[in-house]
Amino acid sequence: MQFNILKTLLKIDLRRILYDLGMVMSIRWFCREFQKTYSTISIEKVIEIEENQVPDSLRTPIFRICQEALNNVAKHSKATVVNLFLQKKKKRIELTIRDNGQGFDLRTIRGGLGLSTMKERTELAGGVCTIASGQETGTAIHCSWPAP
Repeated sequence: MQFNILKTLLKIDLRRILYDLGMVMSIRWFCREFQKTYSTISIEKVIEIEENQVPDSLRTPIFRICQEALNNVAKHSKATVVNLFLQKKKKRIELTIRDNGQGFDLRTIRGGLGLSTMKERTELAGGVCTIASGQETGTAIHCSWPAP
């Protein structure tokens, strides 16, 4: 089953990957592995940030949010395209993950989907996370943090 492959990827020692490859390369690697597993979902990436622009304290949260969001896409969205933006804009580091899937009504979700975990990771690292979704309009997750 496809989800088993992603579960295996999630168990890999993240600190080692982030240290050896760096966060930007780790995200690119994860996206490649995701697309190998879910060949019907295209990931369009815009990564306009240098490794040295991301504080160590944000590397794990950003990577984990990417993982959780993409896992949600695979499990729930029925999307064919995901747009992933990771950029430094003015004095903020911004991560946006948007899909063209079926979306959902935020008012009816009672836990699950890792949405609260993504918000919590963002806020614990000093950032703000917003989630927008609607049936037939897809889902967008936007997280931002102050940049040094």
